Amino acid sequence: MAKKRQPVLQQPQQPEQDTLILFLSGTAKFVKAHKKAVIAAVVILVLAAVLGITYTAHVKKVQEQSWAAYYNAQLAVMADPSAVSQLDGVALQFPGTQAAQYAQLLKGDILYAGENYAQAADVYEPLLNAHNETLRTVATLSLAAARQATKDYDGSIKLMTQFIENNPKSFALPQAYFTLAMSYELADQKAQAVEAYQQLLANYTKTYFGTVAKDKLAVLNK
Repeated sequence: MAKKRQPVLQQPQQPEQDTLILFLSGTAKFVKAHKKAVIAAVVILVLAAVLGITYTAHVKKVQEQSWAAYYNAQLAVMADPSAVSQLDGVALQFPGTQAAQYAQLLKGDILYAGENYAQAADVYEPLLNAHNETLRTVATLSLAAARQATKDYDGSIKLMTQFIENNPKSFALPQAYFTLAMSYELADQKAQAVEAYQQLLANYTKTYFGTVAKDKLAVLNK
């Protein structure tokens, strides 16, 4: 007796396979129908990638050159403090770079050290818009000190008050409070000066500024 053949059971296709097949089929048809457009799109993507790589390499090169120029300007200024024009050269040659901004910060410091406080303030002020937080912080404190030195106490007080309010966790708060307190004191606003020194002493007791605040309070409270 012949055996009955068992029907061959076909495995049902998975929905994922159906979707993939349809997608590939549809893609092939689309590419075939729009061959020129697809080739053009691929060329554009390749060009964009090449331009992106070229731009990145250019930016890196500019950064390296700008820092080299800043280093050379530093050496020139160390040899002759009057050679501040070389620091301006970095800003002119590489505008918008961090090296150019640090060159201006150094220029401001040199002017301040030479007691050219108003000129130093003019150099510091644009740096308040710098993207680098550390540079922006140092420039802000330096500008407040320069304004204080030119007897623009209100300008110094306003700047330091805003800085303290907007940067409650800044590493520079002790110096900010000290500059604020000194400006109040020099402006003959004793009550505000005492309050600022008290804040400084309470929150930064073991720092240099805390020690100075303690001495200042001893004098002001007599």
